[in-house]
Amino acid sequence: MTYRELLAGNADFRRLWAGQVVSEVGDWLNNIAVLALVIQLAGDGRVGLAVAAYAIARHLPLFLFGPVAGVVVDRADRRRVLIAADVARAVLALGFLLANRGASLAVIYFVGAALFSVSAFFNAAKRASIPNLVGGMEELLAANSLSASTTAATIAVGSALGGVVATALGRDTVFVLNALTFLASAVMVRRIVKPLSSGRGAGDVRDGAQDTPPLRPAGGAAGRSPLAAYFGDFREGLRYVGRDRVLAAVFVVAAGWGLGNGAARSLYSIFGAQLGERAAAGWGASVGALAERPTDFGISVLFVAMGLGGVLGAPLARRFNSGAVDGLGARMGRSLVLDGCGLLAFSLTPSLLGAAAVLVAREMNFAIWWTAQQTLLMRRTEDAFAGRVFASYETLTTLAMVGSMLVSGVAADRVGIHAVAACAGGVVILSGLLWFVLRRRGGGTG
Repeated sequence: MTYRELLAGNADFRRLWAGQVVSEVGDWLNNIAVLALVIQLAGDGRVGLAVAAYAIARHLPLFLFGPVAGVVVDRADRRRVLIAADVARAVLALGFLLANRGASLAVIYFVGAALFSVSAFFNAAKRASIPNLVGGMEELLAANSLSASTTAATIAVGSALGGVVATALGRDTVFVLNALTFLASAVMVRRIVKPLSSGRGAGDVRDGAQDTPPLRPAGGAAGRSPLAAYFGDFREGLRYVGRDRVLAAVFVVAAGWGLGNGAARSLYSIFGAQLGERAAAGWGASVGALAERPTDFGISVLFVAMGLGGVLGAPLARRFNSGAVDGLGARMGRSLVLDGCGLLAFSLTPSLLGAAAVLVAREMNFAIWWTAQQTLLMRRTEDAFAGRVFASYETLTTLAMVGSMLVSGVAADRVGIHAVAACAGGVVILSGLLWFVLRRRGGGTG
């Protein structure tokens, strides 16, 4: 199934996808301006820690609120959750105006944390809703591949626009545009007609999850206090993952990926800023206005490269993951090992254009691993537990990433960003190798 066929034949998924497009373009348009502002305000010798602190402020809420979001998504109307999250984020996004005018890192951290606290609910609801908007393995694979490629495309487009708009019109304009994109997303989601929850009980198992015993869906026993119901429901979700060896293996390996990728995410902007300044100095007057803002320029180039790699990788992801479902696990493991190799190569690249080329290749491969593991999770998870499974996944990877960001930020200021990035690449490689070991112990399924 082609993307055009999926979008033309499925109006509700098209609306969800359209909301993703506009909101993610705004996210990345905003991200370039905020990262450049953080680096500007941090000062010499504190850039690594400042950028890591902002990355932690953005991701820690996903760990803190992810479990809550999973239970809410399984118990509440998912459409309402999506719309409420978009409206709340539109209001919160305007807080960056205060941070810019007050030159305050503290406000930047607070607004970033608040935005991602709400995003935990939106992300869990969106992922749990996709299987209910599409039908069959082919359509689900196409939907996941399109979602991944869309994220990649919005990184490229949003990052490019972020550098241009911030330079030409100022960062305040970027922050206002970002808020408007959330409102546009809410309008798209509101037009979805099909229910975003299947209404099936826990006994209705999806393909590939036959080994998982039935557990209690969200809602539990009557008469429990709200707090007890929450912890009880979330505990059932964790038990659900633990009883399926393939799901448990995916979670373990994802934690390792989070450790390596957390370091990468906290260092990309610093690499871009440093390589941008080096490139501007080497090109001299030929770069014109870009020489005046090399930090914004360098960060923008690397994030555009990430997005471009994801766009180019989407067709590869569909091609490599279009075979039998049983082969998803092997393809996922190989791609994860190559992902670590790409990060290792990136750490050794001395030029901005060279680093951009490595990121293009790395993100092309990453699209394969991401599509495979998301499809594997969706195929093995019952709808009654989908919100908690994806929220738990997000919580685990975020916890690993937050810890990695803190350590890598401090280490980058002391030993340099290249050594830290190389170590992160090694961790991702080991995670990919661990997947094959765990997969074999689990019987080779998935």
